[in-house]
Amino acid sequence: MKGRLGIGAMLALAALAGTSGCRGRPRSWDVPIDTDRPRDTGAAVLEIDLSSGAPEKSVSGLLSLPSRHTFDVLVAALKQAENRKEVKGVFVAFGASALGWARAHELGDGLARLKSRGISVLCHADAWDNTTYAAAARGCDTIAMSPAGEVEATGPASAIPYARELLEDKLHAQVDILQVGKFKGAAEPLTLDGPSDEYRTSIERALSAIGNANKEALAIRGVDALIGTGPYMGQETVDKKLVDLLLDRKGAREEAKKRAAGVPIEIIYGPGGGGGAPKLGLLDFFRLLTTGGDEASARPHVRLLRLHGEIALGSEGGLLGGAAGIVARRLVDDAHALAKDANVKAVVLRIDSPGGSALGSDLAWIAVKELRDAKPVIVSVGEMAASGGYYIASAGTKIYAEPESIVGSIGVVGGKISFRGTLGLVGIHTASFGDPRAAQLASITEPWDAATRARLQESMERIYGLFLDRISDGRGQPKSHFDEAVEGRVFGGLQAKELGLVDEIGGLADALAEAKKASGLSEGAPVVTDAPDSILGSLGGDDDELHALSTLSTIAGPIPARLAPELLALRTWILGFVRATGGGGVAAMLPSPLIVR
Repeated sequence: MKGRLGIGAMLALAALAGTSGCRGRPRSWDVPIDTDRPRDTGAAVLEIDLSSGAPEKSVSGLLSLPSRHTFDVLVAALKQAENRKEVKGVFVAFGASALGWARAHELGDGLARLKSRGISVLCHADAWDNTTYAAAARGCDTIAMSPAGEVEATGPASAIPYARELLEDKLHAQVDILQVGKFKGAAEPLTLDGPSDEYRTSIERALSAIGNANKEALAIRGVDALIGTGPYMGQETVDKKLVDLLLDRKGAREEAKKRAAGVPIEIIYGPGGGGGAPKLGLLDFFRLLTTGGDEASARPHVRLLRLHGEIALGSEGGLLGGAAGIVARRLVDDAHALAKDANVKAVVLRIDSPGGSALGSDLAWIAVKELRDAKPVIVSVGEMAASGGYYIASAGTKIYAEPESIVGSIGVVGGKISFRGTLGLVGIHTASFGDPRAAQLASITEPWDAATRARLQESMERIYGLFLDRISDGRGQPKSHFDEAVEGRVFGGLQAKELGLVDEIGGLADALAEAKKASGLSEGAPVVTDAPDSILGSLGGDDDELHALSTLSTIAGPIPARLAPELLALRTWILGFVRATGGGGVAAMLPSPLIVR
């Protein structure tokens, strides 16, 4: 059609534009977080809309910018609210969203600081799960819920799927996995029907840390005795003093406004608050791909680099999709660019990662350590910095974590799954030629022999020794200092601090404040976030998860709603393990798909 550009031409333009920019340079969609610059617009009730969640990183559509509804922007909004003078109330709409334990803790603390100023903080949810209720108990003076909703009140728990029977008995696959660290338990989801005593001890220790923090939160409201007795529904939640008001969201919003004598409501976070993803015309889209820069990044600032997901050595993405997770080679390039940028006075690494490629983790450690030699690098641990995630974190100047953050899992694993038996079930047979050792390392049909296993075990022992050397160097302590923290053990933030894995207990806001202090910047200095991996990179992400659910339903019938996340986590973990250990490689990653509710 005349006057229109076909999708093929649009993608060609995108490809050309993608080659002309420098990824290390901040883009114009970066969010300058002026956390200490109040934006008073008169008396108002401030609304925080969490119905779309608060993820660590945003994704973007084909012709739209990434959403600004991310956790770092939520932290900035809370900080700005603290500095406003005419705040007559705060209304928080949780909807039915879920938060991780560490993010919920920081959100609750931020709301509590507003409440301590005598500001009414009214929080509403359609239903309260464990994490969102813990945030509300910490920071809200009034808790409301939709009349048919429920409060879980069940305490933290984790369910880990074990797939040995499926792989070995049903599919006749052969699992070859080696590990270093007796608490690592990396093979267990694939080779056992349940956890070993060592791994159970490690996980229960981490869950206990989360449970203690949860109990502390609910004790603020005086309902900690109800942990483990739920769920509770409707009027029962009011009778048990878990909830104050049974109202729908509209009614709760009106109640917040009435308490503030009818002053207007101003949305400071979430849909409708001006932080969404604007739609672009084609010329705008092309311009964003070919030009960069931001006013905030042109003056002295703190750069926030968000490292979220599995660690991979390189990108496997194509034109329509960037690589998910942490791409080590990209992080190396970013660290080198930030070290040279005179306007970047300090860097905050926000890490939420179970680990991944051991080689990728080490390359990232070297780059972060070189960056630290040039300027302060403050690490903020989100839900976890486990295995390779902690490997990278240990290169920082100072590490912050919440009590609920999962830290540690210092160990390495390597292995593969051989599907010779599986293929034989359907009449497919393979033959290998050339060097048999090479065939065994990379083939999905050839299992390892004893000599290959022994050689790989030796390599893994050396990599584990390097892991310990890196931690010792990064933390400035002899390796013996960490004897009680290694071999795959996992900890909550408080115990990680006692063991020297973490320096301070605190969240992202604390890490940003420390970065400004360490670099000599004023409290009002800007913070600029990293650019997204790809403006095209989110295509198909949600559909992929739906497809996985559909496939599982076809194989096994309907999946209970509470089990589906664990099955998807197992699928994601297996794929991540295969990527990290492909061709006989070694991984530094959490030994199982861990979801803590």
